Amino acid sequence: MKKLHSYIFLAFALVSVAMVAWAISAGWNAPDSAKIANSTPLVQQFDENGVAVNTEDDQPVAVESTSEGIRALGIIFANQLDEGILTPEGIEAEQEKLQNTVENLIPAYEAKVSASREEATAAQAKIAELSEVKRLSAAQKRELEAAKTVESNFKALNDTLNQHRENVSIMEENIASSIKANDEARQNGENVVALATAIHWNLMWFYFLMAFSISFIIIGAIWNMMLDAGGLKKTLLSILVVAGVVAVAYFIARSNGWADGATLKDAAGYDLGIGTDPTTRTVFGAFEYMMADTSIMVTYITFAGAALAAILSAIRGIFKS
Repeated sequence: MKKLHSYIFLAFALVSVAMVAWAISAGWNAPDSAKIANSTPLVQQFDENGVAVNTEDDQPVAVESTSEGIRALGIIFANQLDEGILTPEGIEAEQEKLQNTVENLIPAYEAKVSASREEATAAQAKIAELSEVKRLSAAQKRELEAAKTVESNFKALNDTLNQHRENVSIMEENIASSIKANDEARQNGENVVALATAIHWNLMWFYFLMAFSISFIIIGAIWNMMLDAGGLKKTLLSILVVAGVVAVAYFIARSNGWADGATLKDAAGYDLGIGTDPTTRTVFGAFEYMMADTSIMVTYITFAGAALAAILSAIRGIFKS
């Protein structure tokens, strides 16, 4: 029997260590708190494209569960909604724009510049020639204006060509940085979900251990009672004391009015709950308040009972000595 206990303890210990290691590993790779704090708040729902979900009157739709909040965070990171970073759809559109600039716009303007160069050179020569004339006739003035127009148009074509060439470099840098940012964001989103999953299963494992421990204690107590009938009274008395403490705590908590609609308020005087809009947020129900208050009362009564037992034990020890 002792060997069986040892094997069970070893198995549980190994699983517990593995679960904690999993959570630590996931947490190590997840974004730090500053990145999470600087993202869009988790109380906001998002669709699969990372777009905030609002009501018809443009109010944010609050998440209704922890898993929804985690999913929202993953979507935010996956789509990298920070200003200046293109979304995957934006990257695709920018790549098409880049391709059109390189394959169509720049060659078209190069052709226009090439076709206009001879005329522009002649216009520049005409401008230089007429600039030497002290008194221009009406015809010469018209020639000068026409030459200046040709020169201006040629300069505008050159400026536009150079601007398109510069835009190519800007678009290439923007696309490269956006692809990198989206890859990092996607990885961050996966790490957040991995961390949340690890924490979730660690909690499930903790609940299992608690249930197993309680069951083991109860089964052990029943087994001892079967072996030692004299201990039955003590066990029953202990159960009654525990039940009595819980009952007293429950009725004290019930007297606080949770079942009648009383609620806890935040600093602004609104009901505590999930969401930003006080009229639509999900608030805690009577059951949650009752369970929390009962648990607190049980803690208080237990502490008081332990303190009283310690005092009585000390007094009894004094009189015995």
